[in-house]
Amino acid sequence: MRKSDSKHSQETPEEELKRLRKEVARLEGKLEAQKQAANAKIVAAKAKMDEMRKELKKKEEPKPVFSKEQWSRILTRLKDIDTQSK
Repeated sequence: MRKSDSKHSQETPEEELKRLRKEVARLEGKLEAQKQAANAKIVAAKAKMDEMRKELKKKEEPKPVFSKEQWSRILTRLKDIDTQSK
């Protein structure tokens, strides 16, 4: 807050109201600019996250695909291992 100086103390109520409205309008404009800047940063960050996710997906190795016959062999061997360990 500003210190009250003699200039402001000599204002009429109408002048003070006009001055304060100007100040409010100036501060609202400043706040709006800050909000827009913050939103721009958020949008940029989201875009970067999306880009990074795409890069990660490209780097992921494909999962192995097994046929039914291969799955049955694997399960049979797992059962054998499980019964041997008991």
